[in-house]
Amino acid sequence: MNARALLVIAALVALVGGGYMAAGRFEGTPPSVVAPEQLVVGKAGATLSIEIEDPASGLRELSIRLLHEAGSQPLSDHSWPGGLIEGGLPGGRTASIEIEIDPVAQRLPDGKATLVISVRDWSWRDGFSGNRTELSVPVVIDTRPPRVSVQSGLTYVYRGGSAAAVYRVDSDVPVHGIRVGNTFFPGHPHPADADAHIALFAIPVDAASDPLVEVVAADEAGNEDSVRFPARVIERQFAKSQIDIDETFIARVAAPLARTAGLPVVGPSETFRGVNEELRARNERMIRERVQDGAARPLWSGAFTQLAGSKVMSRFAEHRTYNLGGRKISQARHFGFDLASTTAARITAANAGVVIFAEDLGIYGNCVIVDHGLGLATLYGHLSQIEVETGQSVAQGDVLGRSGISGLAAGDHLHFATLVGGTYVDPLEWWDPKWVRTHVGVRLDPSPR
Repeated sequence: MNARALLVIAALVALVGGGYMAAGRFEGTPPSVVAPEQLVVGKAGATLSIEIEDPASGLRELSIRLLHEAGSQPLSDHSWPGGLIEGGLPGGRTASIEIEIDPVAQRLPDGKATLVISVRDWSWRDGFSGNRTELSVPVVIDTRPPRVSVQSGLTYVYRGGSAAAVYRVDSDVPVHGIRVGNTFFPGHPHPADADAHIALFAIPVDAASDPLVEVVAADEAGNEDSVRFPARVIERQFAKSQIDIDETFIARVAAPLARTAGLPVVGPSETFRGVNEELRARNERMIRERVQDGAARPLWSGAFTQLAGSKVMSRFAEHRTYNLGGRKISQARHFGFDLASTTAARITAANAGVVIFAEDLGIYGNCVIVDHGLGLATLYGHLSQIEVETGQSVAQGDVLGRSGISGLAAGDHLHFATLVGGTYVDPLEWWDPKWVRTHVGVRLDPSPR
């Protein structure tokens, strides 16, 4: 083959290769943009997070603008290195962008706005300007917080005790209730006043001294208003006790619980500590998850009842230290009461409600939890058998099961506990007809008597 033929072949190869490259540079796939479907911006501002990608030609330009009634405001303009011949450089195919929107600093007016996101790539399409993707995101700017007002008067509440608060909010908001320190108790529509809300709340046993109690409301934009609630906290001391256990109890009771829970069964001390602390913590998380989605209206009526014929064998919020061979190996706070009756005693519902849990629960053994509405629930543990099902409605006095020694129990008894908003409270208050009437009943039924 002579030199002229080789030159012709080389020219053809170059022409075909150039045509193939040119065809690739005319690719028509626009960049992809993943952004929120809508954005609500409150006084505290918001973060816009978007993901963009163009694996073919590479990212070229990004423009983000906010259109509102006062005009147009640029939020971001960005470009990526590259060229018309080679396209985007390596590393310029994907990007994660975060833009802070501050309505106060940026002087954005309240109301509806539109976020316009425009991205181009390095394709030769559109007169070498590249493929373009434009996305519009609806935005609501709202910097005005809701307004709350307290309807309830001065309220005395014990540490570890409960109370009810009635309040009003000037607009429909997704979050409202009572906050005690860092613990939040959701509110609900008042059953007798369409313009009011009610929240059951508690002073947690471990709350700070003289905790701040306030009514709070937050709108969809995250704007919050709070008003101090007139609560007087009555301090009280909680009992302490020493409980001696032996290796036989650990082998017979704690070790099987540890194995079932997937905890290590090693030495007696470590085995008991894992059950009493790690498994207990898991169980408490489960309880709080189950009680948080209860009925938004009261399902109970009047005072709650103590298990018939039972004797209280422990004290509420008792701090227990567990000793093995005279040496401290673990500790725990014992919420609720241990109620002793006869062996395999009939366990009855303390008041009307709906069963939201009826199965094994670690240290509580066979356990039933009844939701009574407004965040109020009762727990029945260590049962030998369960005679109700999840979702079942029960009346006061209906049989839930039989007492027993399941879970971390040394003898046949009922572990009975009362919770408000996932916080344990003293059952004695709810067993007292006068307390229920004067502290909760009058706020559920505000009509003159």
